[in-house]
Amino acid sequence: MNNLKQQDVESHPLGMVLERWAAHTDLSIVIANAGGFIVWVNPAFTRMCGYNSDELLGRQPGHILSGELTEKRPREVLNHAIHHQVPVRTRLVNYKKSGEPYWVEIHLEPIHEINGHLSGFISMEMDVTKDELHQHEIGELTAVMYKSLVTKVASKREGKVRSKSSRNKRHPNLNNTIAKRNRTTKSCNINLP
Repeated sequence: MNNLKQQDVESHPLGMVLERWAAHTDLSIVIANAGGFIVWVNPAFTRMCGYNSDELLGRQPGHILSGELTEKRPREVLNHAIHHQVPVRTRLVNYKKSGEPYWVEIHLEPIHEINGHLSGFISMEMDVTKDELHQHEIGELTAVMYKSLVTKVASKREGKVRSKSSRNKRHPNLNNTIAKRNRTTKSCNINLP
């Protein structure tokens, strides 16, 4: 059994249990052979990506689900894990059949026979688009808050320097020193987009 086939998955006792369980879970399951070609998917996976199982069987997931926003690095991480037959967990952007992008977290595990030979891979996947969008919103909010804080601190410093310089009309050298320090402080401010 060097390469898993769809009938192997369905006829194996564990495969039958997995199939029954996988039919009722929201966790997307993909089983691929040693070459990385899909031999079995559960209904949650077809709902997530929009392809039916006939469109997926015999194809490599990365070839059918990748798109413009799919980053190269997570794909390389997956390919490395497949090549070295090691488990991996990563997130990347996939595309539905409709062309709509979505974030997915993938937990890929190699499947080895008793003798240690690779027979395929099982991938448990979950749509994490809402989580990624939420994290992005938090990041943007944090950046806006940071920029606001930097602006307020800088304006307070400038206000204190101006008020001190107006009080020190009798000490022109002190005014020059304060103005010089103010210019140095301004050049260190971090401006966020």
